[in-house]
Amino acid sequence: MDDFHNLSDKIAIIQADISSMKDQSSELQNSIQEDKDRLQSLTDRVKALLEKAGQDSSNLDLSIDAIQQINTEIDEALFSMSNKTDSDKAVDLNKVDILIACIAGGLAVLVDFLVVKVPKDMEIKLNGEKVHHEGSPLTELFRKFGTTKDGKEAKWIQTLEKWFHVNYDPSIKENIPGMYPKNHRVYSLGHDPSILGLIWGVKDIVCGTFSYIDKNGVLRIDKVAPADVKKLFYAPVLWLGHIISDVFTKQGIPIPGTSVLRMLKVGRFGEKERTIGELVTYMYEKGYDLRHLATMSTCRLVIDVVINIYYFLVIKEKTGPSQPLFERDYVRVKNALKKSKMSFTAYSVAVAGNIGKVAAYQGSPFAINAAIWYQFAREAITQVVVYLDDSKYAIEAIENRNRIDETFERLLKQNNSSYQD
Repeated sequence: MDDFHNLSDKIAIIQADISSMKDQSSELQNSIQEDKDRLQSLTDRVKALLEKAGQDSSNLDLSIDAIQQINTEIDEALFSMSNKTDSDKAVDLNKVDILIACIAGGLAVLVDFLVVKVPKDMEIKLNGEKVHHEGSPLTELFRKFGTTKDGKEAKWIQTLEKWFHVNYDPSIKENIPGMYPKNHRVYSLGHDPSILGLIWGVKDIVCGTFSYIDKNGVLRIDKVAPADVKKLFYAPVLWLGHIISDVFTKQGIPIPGTSVLRMLKVGRFGEKERTIGELVTYMYEKGYDLRHLATMSTCRLVIDVVINIYYFLVIKEKTGPSQPLFERDYVRVKNALKKSKMSFTAYSVAVAGNIGKVAAYQGSPFAINAAIWYQFAREAITQVVVYLDDSKYAIEAIENRNRIDETFERLLKQNNSSYQD
């Protein structure tokens, strides 16, 4: 009995919905009739105006069917149009751009194998056997700057060392185990050729201290001279001059960030199971210094030269002053995004090649090209930022507007041609 009552209630609800739909349909029919009446009135008025102007009004048709036909054509055109216009596709990454980027990355890989190699000729013990690795000829050329024919420091280097002497440059200290003349610069924070090194170097000059990372990865600060606040005015120049004088010495200076990496006492690499901190110290002692970083940067130079030449000759589109400001900004941003994607592609190829190089050198850390890995990380971060940036919606809005404009222009041309026929 309850089921019967429930069914009766449902039928009543359905009947009420049907009645509501009938009312809405009646209102819609009345609205359509009103629109027809308005269109007819408009047609009569337009025909009257045309007759007064002496124009033929026989082909004028503003009926509902004619308007629906126009709307149908517009809908079909809008739904059938491609995702982007030809002009928008021209500023997108295409197959030729990707090919050029891959060629740039491939050239960098060749330079990495043939020019960069490893810092210097060395015998590496791997799996119990000694393996000979040929050093980079370019790094060897850099090492000849600042030295005489007999291998001694040039007089101008010795002069710079006297002019730019600093108090945070002890080559050996009894209370610092593991530090000796060959590696004391990698211990010192002030010898890091970076903003971090500048800060610590100025601080040590002014405060009369020696800041370093000990062999356990712990920051230590020793008092080595009286503090002198007046040195603050010329401390940056003193720091830079000392860095320059050390670059051309036999041992050189570490690559940027090495002092921070020495704090990482994690990992077990090689037969001696060195940590990251111990490994970077060992690599510096074997010649992985700022001069070899300059050699590694030739790979970046190759990529940047190839992509920039291609960008200015092929990609970059000049915008005219007659174009709206947002259109000029749109083209500029799209060109910059294309160039950024090409750089990311090129460095991806270069990094893949460097992984192959490390494998070819039996896993030797000296085969790692820090320059291209650093730039690859920057390009990857750029791509993530671009993907998460809300400005991409503004670009999509401009592209959608261009699609609509192009479609309506095509429709107008079709209607004009059909009208003339």
